[in-house]
Amino acid sequence: MILSERLSRIAGYVPWGRVVADIGTDHALLPIYLVTQEISPYVIACDLTSGPLESARANIYLYKLTDKIEIRQGDGLEPLNRGEADVIIISGMGGAKIRDILETSSDVLDEVVRIILQPQRGAGIVRRWLFAHNWEIIDEDLVLENDNYYEIIIAEHSLAGPGKKLCRQEKELLDIGPRLVEKNHPLLIPFLQENIKLAENILKSLRHAKTPAAKIMRQKWRRKILLYRRTLENAIEKSTDI
Repeated sequence: MILSERLSRIAGYVPWGRVVADIGTDHALLPIYLVTQEISPYVIACDLTSGPLESARANIYLYKLTDKIEIRQGDGLEPLNRGEADVIIISGMGGAKIRDILETSSDVLDEVVRIILQPQRGAGIVRRWLFAHNWEIIDEDLVLENDNYYEIIIAEHSLAGPGKKLCRQEKELLDIGPRLVEKNHPLLIPFLQENIKLAENILKSLRHAKTPAAKIMRQKWRRKILLYRRTLENAIEKSTDI
């Protein structure tokens, strides 16, 4: 089983020997890889619709892994019972959807050791939820695949306990990735440059709008551009010092 770079990176953050639940499994490529590489002894592959699950079932049968990969149909973490999975992977969904899945699954999450999240967009929404619910972002990764940047967020239960407050700068970095900035990820500079370009295009599209909502949106995107540029300057400075 050969995975895409995105899925391969996700697999690399799964602790050895843990039972995994792959939410939105699609064709079950990731579960098959985790089992055949002996990273995980058992994977629960979940998806909402029957079409992808039929493809997943065929692939699992092809690799003779029906005793090690279980297919379940349902929305988000609903197919899981408390304590069934040590690691939960949610990839390929929007940040708001991932947040909603996590928000409605507190019982399942209580027994989970690690969650690995790969939002297609809106990663800041996911990070803010994690912080608000006492999850610590222990690592982050960036993958460039087919000209698209993918953010991977790895979180575990915070040992510090609830009540920690973030300063303004720390809150702002939730939209970029505090761990990406902290380790000056090799793709951080082009990632920020791409974000600046996208934000400037959005701001340009709003320039003629006169509604109060448009005014608020322009202010929001101007602040984001300033944040991206400031972070970019710091990243370039760090890279120069190495």
